[in-house]
Amino acid sequence: MTMKIKRDDTVIVISGDDKGTKGKVIATSPEENKVIVSGVHVVSKHTKARKEGDQAGIIKVEGAIYADKVLLYCDNCKKAFRVWLQDKYHTLDALNTAWNMEFWGHTIYDWDEIVVPNALGEGIGKEKTAFSGISIDYRRFISDSLLSNYKMERDVIRAKQPHALITTNLMGTFKGLDYFKWAKEMDIVSWDNYPAYDTPWSQVAMTHDLMRGLKNEPFMLMEQTPSQQNWQKYNSLKRPGQMRAQSYQTLAHGADTIQFFQLRRSVGGCEKFHGAIIAHAGTENTRVFGETAQLGSELESFGNKTLGSANPSRVGIIFDWDNYWALEYTSGPSEDLKYVEQIHNYYKFFYNKNISVDMIPVDADFSQYNLIAAPVLYMVKDNMAEELESFVANGGTLITSFMSGIVDQSDNVHLGGYPGPLRSMAGVWVEEIDALAPEQKNHARFTDGTTASCGLLCDLMHLEGAEALAVYEDDFYQGMPVVTRNHFGKGNVYYVGSQLDETGLEKVLTQAVADAGVTPVIPEATQLEVTVRESETTRFYYVMNFTGEAQPLPDSLAGKTDLITGETAKCGDSLK
Repeated sequence: MTMKIKRDDTVIVISGDDKGTKGKVIATSPEENKVIVSGVHVVSKHTKARKEGDQAGIIKVEGAIYADKVLLYCDNCKKAFRVWLQDKYHTLDALNTAWNMEFWGHTIYDWDEIVVPNALGEGIGKEKTAFSGISIDYRRFISDSLLSNYKMERDVIRAKQPHALITTNLMGTFKGLDYFKWAKEMDIVSWDNYPAYDTPWSQVAMTHDLMRGLKNEPFMLMEQTPSQQNWQKYNSLKRPGQMRAQSYQTLAHGADTIQFFQLRRSVGGCEKFHGAIIAHAGTENTRVFGETAQLGSELESFGNKTLGSANPSRVGIIFDWDNYWALEYTSGPSEDLKYVEQIHNYYKFFYNKNISVDMIPVDADFSQYNLIAAPVLYMVKDNMAEELESFVANGGTLITSFMSGIVDQSDNVHLGGYPGPLRSMAGVWVEEIDALAPEQKNHARFTDGTTASCGLLCDLMHLEGAEALAVYEDDFYQGMPVVTRNHFGKGNVYYVGSQLDETGLEKVLTQAVADAGVTPVIPEATQLEVTVRESETTRFYYVMNFTGEAQPLPDSLAGKTDLITGETAKCGDSLK
């Protein structure tokens, strides 16, 4: 990743012995992700006399610290933040209520008392805060401010080139910007896909689906490397065929175009070892060049047949940046609770079953779907509960989980018992939340006698109309429900009160999928990834093998034409 902090920037230290100190950046080291800041991390250094007149002895110098220990500090941001807040809250009474500033006696009496979040105020390190209402609003402000800058630049281009498509590189599940807001201002969504050597293919697929979901339209892959990155911890080469399979997965999940970074490797600078189509040897006689040329030839062979086609889905998974920020700002109950990881746990089930998924915002049209998954829906904002209730009452299936329905848009708790505004339709009351350390486990026993391990968090809940599908086996809450289902109107709400192991979650989601009448894109179970895009006249199947071993082609695909080779698929064919 490119370091955002530059020499001469003013920063504030947010952790360590110098926490709260402001200073100017003297030097940066992007390769090591380190900076040297005036007056910070001062260390003693022994010096030798190198020439006549030099003095030997001990001197004090600033040592390097990791860049993630500092934040940019800007008086302009402070002033603009105040204006943004006045536009949002209008009065200090409303702001103090939203931020719950009575806590610790922090009531604000003048707009000029507001400063940007920092370790001298509400900050508890970079990712924790004593007043999350402030920190979440600052996240919103930064996202909106950068979006305003994009719109300004876009409008300058538009004035000169009225018909140009204008976009900017997004970065998947990047935490810093609310991409659903950004997408409304972009002509086409584009993003940079740089999975690590151990990134699960399901997570890559989920991120593609998120990028497609930002506008619910085909997207552009702006960047991928044909061979390797240079800025990750371990920059493994893509194995023969891996770039090709990864590219087809991108198309399968909604891309209409694929670009590479970069055409030719740089002769110098920090990206000189970043992969490129043309290596430092400067020849086309390389494996990477050949594979890239092969991909281009294949794509050219079927032309524009797939362009503009859609990914039909009856399952939606809610992804929300406000929830992302709020959940990871909360102090407790577990530092291991991570938003994207929880979303991926649910997505992975649908991916493995070849069930198409849309990643959707909280204000999506829920009526398009049979099933909506909303794990860790920690922040339930205005009208969200009512929209979900309407979806379920009209026959939809909702799946939610622990740490859902807890707070409002300012991270203030919905009083009256968890899961707050979801309590009625979920048919449960969560009395307490137990946090388990990584080495601790409980177990869930399902009504058919099968068991699954569970951990991270355990909701201690009471039934209020729901039925228990599984109960805890261990600890003082043995026998209390851990997984429930509640009939609400014409639909069902599933509540998963702990982080089940993969087998346990699969069992719950398999039942939910059956309730919702959702089916995979092909009838057979397979280790192949099979995805569908549809045009007005044609249904396109994308079949990819990420297992490392040859896999039999599902019989339901026999008789279909391979757009790459022009051949007809037959029963008994295999995919390497």
